[in-house]
Amino acid sequence: MRSFLLLPFTLALTEAAQKPIGNDWILPRGVNPSLTDKYRPDTSNQFTCISAPHQKIHSNLVNDDFCDCPDGSDEPGTSACSHLNHSLNPLPGFYCANKGHIPAYIPFSRINDGICDYDVCCDGSDEWMGIGGVKCPDNCESIGREARKASEEARILYESGLKNYKSLVARAALLRKEAEDKVATLTGEISRTEIEVEKKRAELKEAEEEEKLKVSTDGSGEGKHAGLLKFARERIDEYKETLSTLQTQKETLEFQLESAEKILKTFKEEYNPNFNDEGVKRAVKAWEDYLAMKPVADENENDFKADVQTLTTEEINWDEWEPEPIPFVEDMYAIESLLPPFLRSWVHAQLNSLRDTLVENGLLAHRKPTTSTSTQGSTHTSPRIQKLTDDLSRSEGDLTTRKSQLDTLNSDLTKDYGTNSVFWALKDICTEAESGEYTYSYCHMGRASQKNRDGGSTHLGDWTGFEKRLDEEIEEEVLVVKFERGARCWNGPERSAYVYLRCGPEEKLLSVAETEKCVYKYVAVSPAVCAGEGGEEVKTEKVEEWGSS
Repeated sequence: MRSFLLLPFTLALTEAAQKPIGNDWILPRGVNPSLTDKYRPDTSNQFTCISAPHQKIHSNLVNDDFCDCPDGSDEPGTSACSHLNHSLNPLPGFYCANKGHIPAYIPFSRINDGICDYDVCCDGSDEWMGIGGVKCPDNCESIGREARKASEEARILYESGLKNYKSLVARAALLRKEAEDKVATLTGEISRTEIEVEKKRAELKEAEEEEKLKVSTDGSGEGKHAGLLKFARERIDEYKETLSTLQTQKETLEFQLESAEKILKTFKEEYNPNFNDEGVKRAVKAWEDYLAMKPVADENENDFKADVQTLTTEEINWDEWEPEPIPFVEDMYAIESLLPPFLRSWVHAQLNSLRDTLVENGLLAHRKPTTSTSTQGSTHTSPRIQKLTDDLSRSEGDLTTRKSQLDTLNSDLTKDYGTNSVFWALKDICTEAESGEYTYSYCHMGRASQKNRDGGSTHLGDWTGFEKRLDEEIEEEVLVVKFERGARCWNGPERSAYVYLRCGPEEKLLSVAETEKCVYKYVAVSPAVCAGEGGEEVKTEKVEEWGSS
């Protein structure tokens, strides 16, 4: 129940808040002009509570510093209803007109609190009672001028950032088109190269089979005569080795035979002829026949031993069997000295071609190499085989390179490069800034690092993607570039860095802070985020807020 003792004071407040000029009605203090119809008294000079239309009060009770309506709508210019839950009051707060600047609302609890809240009410209208002698003159003209200047600077920065954003999108589209075209080209080249490789493999295999049918050389580059000589020499060496083995086996058998002869000799000398045993008689008769043939066998054995001795001990002078050099080949080159200078190079080329033909057909030995020959025998391969091998190796190398390029391009085409693939145009672009005793950097689609003054570098993480997060400093949701799985902290987790991007005309790192152990928050600006989710332009209001922050 309202106290009648307060009525004079209430009427004074009402008069201060709302003065009639003649028959004209004045909008109550703290009300947005857009709500004029809500506060204009009806024919009975009554005000209807906005959220409780069933309840009406006399219009003189509006702004009387007493909460009459359950929703507090009768006190738009005082703090009388500031105790009510914010959700009940249909008014967002005390309306500051702020002429010359931007209108705003201030919470009811801050009305007449003796503080000049110029950040919201630059006209000082929230301190209309002058509590404690506080005066808040209207500063909207100067504050508005500075705000407009800041807003214009923010607008220019935004427009520059948006222009650069569009350039990045255009470049990203070009890079994607180039990658797609390159994929198509490489796919065709790979198919053709695979066919070429298979063809060269078949040619090499066929040439190797043909080489096997020829009399092989020892790899020193000699002709067919030398090949035959080598073949004979190797076979004789093999026969000598086999003969030596047989000789050893023969000596063993001779010892066994000698032992058997002694036994049979003793048997013949000591057996009883009068003993009528047919088996014994046959054995003795066989022994006598054997002794009759033994002189001839011994004579042949002696000849055999002499031949074996010759084969195993005598050395063959293989140099006598080496082919005589073909003097006319080298003499052909001597002709060059007799020719005029302008013919020498042509004749030399023709002679080289002729010699190569003779070598390939086994009619002439290779030239002796002027440098040392590798132990792997690179000079042991015929020129034809070597050429086919080199050609195949080059084709296989080209095929491997093209497949690697195709894998890289296909990987690029499937990565998330943000809206309109804008970050493709920034791939591998790095930004850095000093913070304290370190220099921090990050590279788009690459890695983040921390460098100390000694030149050492710490890996803070590799790029893993994007996500939306709240940037508490500007109270806006921004795009965050994630760098994770960095070097492990001592007795801690793997390092990681998160780059909070705001709209700006160029790539710039503003600040770095370690928000948690081994977790780093980068704040940076980039034109890549000067558009919304669908690529639309960022609203001007956001630009003004960012600019003022």
